[in-house]
Amino acid sequence: MEKSTGVKFVFKHPPLATSAAQDQFNLMIASRQLTDIIEWGWDGYPGGPEKAIIDKVIVPLNDYIPKYAPNLKRLLDKNPQIKRMVSSISGKIYGFPALKETPIDAYYGPQVRRDWLEKLKIAPPETVDEWYKMLKAFKTRDPNGNGKADERPFSMLRGAANPRAVFDYCSFLVGAWGIKTDFFQVNGRVKYGAIEPQFKEFMNTLAKWWKDGLIDPDILTMNQQTIQANVLSDKIGAYLGIISGHMGAFLAAKKGTDFDLIGVKYPVLKKGEIARIGQNEYPFTGRAAAITTSCKNIEAACRALDWAYSKDGYMAFNFGVKGKSYMIKNGRPIYTDEILYNPQGLGPKQALAKYALIYGPFVQSREYTLQINLQLTQQKEASKNWGMVKNDIALGPVSLFLTPEETKEIANIMNTINTYYDEMFLKMMTGKYNNYDAFVKTLKKMKIEEAIKIYQNAYNRYMQRK
Repeated sequence: MEKSTGVKFVFKHPPLATSAAQDQFNLMIASRQLTDIIEWGWDGYPGGPEKAIIDKVIVPLNDYIPKYAPNLKRLLDKNPQIKRMVSSISGKIYGFPALKETPIDAYYGPQVRRDWLEKLKIAPPETVDEWYKMLKAFKTRDPNGNGKADERPFSMLRGAANPRAVFDYCSFLVGAWGIKTDFFQVNGRVKYGAIEPQFKEFMNTLAKWWKDGLIDPDILTMNQQTIQANVLSDKIGAYLGIISGHMGAFLAAKKGTDFDLIGVKYPVLKKGEIARIGQNEYPFTGRAAAITTSCKNIEAACRALDWAYSKDGYMAFNFGVKGKSYMIKNGRPIYTDEILYNPQGLGPKQALAKYALIYGPFVQSREYTLQINLQLTQQKEASKNWGMVKNDIALGPVSLFLTPEETKEIANIMNTINTYYDEMFLKMMTGKYNNYDAFVKTLKKMKIEEAIKIYQNAYNRYMQRK
């Protein structure tokens, strides 16, 4: 990048822990000791990217991109949907975006022990009822064959703070009722899943699973290490997890044994239906490299960042060094054995990180997903099955279209609601609370309907933006 652009970079970054990054970011903003460029999820800035521009933290790029960023300009002109996503509420482009090449392959969803299904002669579940019957069989029919009733039929694996956050992310199970656990839309009308009548049926289903001992108790703390250890020790029959870090890692660790996994479709109520929503991703990840008001040479910063969207930048950031981390075969860049089957025992992502950026302000190639995340037959099958969803009720990245005032109001409302909702979700799931009407009434007292109106306004702006 430096050789091609003639710009020298000095990188500054905090420890990888999320809290450390947030603390350093807050300190930098408060002290106004800004680096020339800050790569960040700007929807997380108090008031959003629009407020970051108003606060004179970052520079709007609309006048600079046509002059100094021809590669990004070309990309945005060809993809108005992406341009809409990377612009603030007033239409200001606030950064060089981290993008994903479309179509975006699903990489998170329900994974089931295929060998257990075969042993018990059970077909992969498609409906909510079939899920219950499968989990009940895992609980009662000793699929791990050790003569002990130690199976934990259903669990969750993701770095989320609590179970509700997992359902918020991928809408497993709840999507069968045509809703999400949080905000969604139907025909342009914004809704909140927890106050929809179908939510009660979803929670009753979870409560039944819990009562019958089908849910792993470790999800109450989301103890990832313990849950992963139980997967590898043949105690967990089904879980929600990532296609590479979980499915790929588990299959590699258990290679040479009967252990096998299948990524099954998101469940529906009636056989033959398609789930309304599953994991839902957008080309713009929300992260962008913004140029700050401290930058003395905005032209040089733009030209350097724009290189990432050129053909050379695309190849370098996605594939690394030709002959070392990738080769060209039949016109297609293919990762080398050093990356895919690293002799030092590094995983593909770790091995590639020595040569390529992998993720950041450029267009992440679909080849990365196909070759790194979907190496195994099981992974290809899983991604295909998880992609069989409509995703027609997704709200879209509307948080980027909130005004600074709305962003502040939403934060005030939802911080209170989320604390209450997290607590009550666990109580309802574990059968300690079942007064759904009172739960909804409390959410309304906490102004959930005002939050819906705010998101409705943001959604309308999002859909109207050209």
